Amino acid sequence: MPHFSNEQAEKVAEIGAFLHDKRLELGLSLEELAAKTLVRQSILAAIENGSLEELPEPVYIQGFIRRFADALGLDGKTIAASFPTVVDPRERPNSPTVSRGEIGWQLRPIHLYLMYFALVAAAVAALAYLLRPQPQSITDLSPAAIPTASQSPTPTATATPPPSPTVPEKVEVKLSLSDDAWLEVEADGRVVYAGTLQAGTERSWQAKERLVIRTGNAGAVKVSVNNGPSEPMGQPGEVTEKEFLAHQATSGTKTTSTAPKPTLSN
Repeated sequence: MPHFSNEQAEKVAEIGAFLHDKRLELGLSLEELAAKTLVRQSILAAIENGSLEELPEPVYIQGFIRRFADALGLDGKTIAASFPTVVDPRERPNSPTVSRGEIGWQLRPIHLYLMYFALVAAAVAALAYLLRPQPQSITDLSPAAIPTASQSPTPTATATPPPSPTVPEKVEVKLSLSDDAWLEVEADGRVVYAGTLQAGTERSWQAKERLVIRTGNAGAVKVSVNNGPSEPMGQPGEVTEKEFLAHQATSGTKTTSTAPKPTLSN
């Protein structure tokens, strides 16, 4: 569960109460707003009630507030911007201690890369060992097995190792939107786009090693990896993050991850 500051808790309660009153004034139900905004009804209810424990990361909350307010005819961008997404470092909890029986370290992407390359190196070494020519023992050579001057030794076939798989030098992801959707794109650890794209928009991004796509409306976003088939990122209104790695991406192959960590640009 994300850690929220006191300022964030107070602000979401203030904004939620305001949106609640405006919704009742317009005579709209949460079910109607959920269908209009493509945001789950439980998320909208949690915003109205200021229930941070039922909400995702602060950047997602800001995006949901904007869509909620826009659906009520308000200035969603301004209202959402009043909710802070950055936690004051002084309010962050101390680093958690590891209790007995728990793992004392976390598996991070760099660990996965090291494990991957270690496995590849071990596989190559094993293959080279298996394919090396086996020397014939001197004791096994009988007079009949030794070729004479008039005999030519029978050539033996030399085993050739299989060609190494071609690793793409980059990963390219093309997006097409069937409906409005908030997006954030991270290329090689740097955010290159964050904002809301309109229905019918087509965009593409490239990275040398890693691309991460985050969206608040997965069903409206179709992705194509390295000119592969175009597939939706998820269900309508679903908050989704997908990761695409150059060393895993080939034409028509999609690589995903589910560890959301977006940044929202107003």
